[in-house]
Amino acid sequence: MSGPTVVIEFRAGEATEALERAAPPDVLDTDAAGGLVVRGGTLRLIGYVTGLAVSVAGISLMTRHLGLGRYGMYTTVMSLVTVIGAVTDAGMGGLGTREYAITHGEERNHLMRDLLGLRLALMAGGSLFALAFALAAGYSSALLIGTALACVGLVATVTQTMFAVPLATSLQLGWLTGLELARQVLTTVFIVVLVLMGASVLPFLAIAVPVNILLTFVTAWRVRGRIPFRPSLHIRGWLRLLRSTVAFAMAMAVGTIYVYTAQVLTSLVASERQNGLFAVSFRVFIVAVAVPGMLVGVAFPLLARAARDDRSRLAYAVHRLSAVSMILGLAAALVLALGAPAIIAVVGGPHFAAAATPLRIQGVALAISFSLATWGFALLSLHEHRGLIITNALALAVSCALTLGLASTYGAPGAAIATLGGELTLACGYLYFLVARAPDLRPEGRVVAKTLLAGGLAGLFGWLTGLSPAIAAIGALLIYGLALIALRAVPSEIWALLRPRRDEVAP
Repeated sequence: MSGPTVVIEFRAGEATEALERAAPPDVLDTDAAGGLVVRGGTLRLIGYVTGLAVSVAGISLMTRHLGLGRYGMYTTVMSLVTVIGAVTDAGMGGLGTREYAITHGEERNHLMRDLLGLRLALMAGGSLFALAFALAAGYSSALLIGTALACVGLVATVTQTMFAVPLATSLQLGWLTGLELARQVLTTVFIVVLVLMGASVLPFLAIAVPVNILLTFVTAWRVRGRIPFRPSLHIRGWLRLLRSTVAFAMAMAVGTIYVYTAQVLTSLVASERQNGLFAVSFRVFIVAVAVPGMLVGVAFPLLARAARDDRSRLAYAVHRLSAVSMILGLAAALVLALGAPAIIAVVGGPHFAAAATPLRIQGVALAISFSLATWGFALLSLHEHRGLIITNALALAVSCALTLGLASTYGAPGAAIATLGGELTLACGYLYFLVARAPDLRPEGRVVAKTLLAGGLAGLFGWLTGLSPAIAAIGALLIYGLALIALRAVPSEIWALLRPRRDEVAP
């Protein structure tokens, strides 16, 4: 009997080897991953800027249509719903991306079903809490209904982003970019229609419902067969998932909470005018602060895989991401700090001119936010959840305390200072825990010094020339770019990766 058994085992082994040779390698394990991340990140940035240009028209119309008071109400409700979304779902979304990148087969399918079911259940509970808060805060009946509709829109958003996880982990960044651009375009179309109809605040709060339901169907069609669409309704599975992932979820969520909490608290302690002014500067800041998370988030699957399998590859990726994040962060800060009056004139009009001061303060916070994105995702990849939770909790406490103390006295500028205080707290904490956990991931001093020098020269040019805000911002960016090139501050690997190679797959 030994002869046939040996033959069968030998043939089975041959079949297994043949299947392994035939199966395409996971893109995250190939040399092409780095180039795909860089070029895909560039594509996502271009798509985001394009979508931003489209949405500026809609936002400008909405701010002028609603005015200071009603626009402040709109932003406050959206901030409240976003905080609820961060508490109940943001961490789970990041967990899905990481775990999809490092698990396979039935294990992955079970996890995705459990995550989808848990996220929907948590969102239902969070929506009830949002309505209870709105009722306790004395919101009008229209705002209560608007809060409920905004929660429904957030549920649709959460479902769509969950379905999009396979696109992110397989670096199909063209599709992700297209979906995000479609979200901006559709939202802007609805805003324009509602403004032409003379709508009140309530319909604007409901825009996310039809937009994200449509995108959910499109995303589901694209990823069919790669992720389960039916959520798990097993309570025991949810509890096991919560016990094993609560630290990750908290680490991801708290950082979002404190930023939006500043707007909610400002509405409670500041005047209607100051709340409206902060709402406009806050909206610009939120749009800009999404960029670093989007860019570094593209690389998160790669970071997670490298943290598990190849620490030298992780160090390489983190160093390059840190350098590029700092360069882009200072560029964004220059635009907001120098061009704030021009930006507010476009977004809000003359009635919101005083919002330029808080926006300048938030420009400084934005420079910090770019570096925070890289350090935060690096800590998540290393499973340093404890450090993330501690740091984010401190940032939340600092931001809330400063908002209550400063917004009530100084209005919108005080609330902006509170945001800056929260970002500084996060920066110190993230950097401390990153260096303590992995000293080889510390930012390179040479790159930091060169970038700060280039930014300082550009900032001096903008402040001292006395040019108009728009011209000063453009001129400072040109000086900044030239200084970076002269100082050789841009990593050479970035230039190499931006050049297409024939042996790589397009994103």
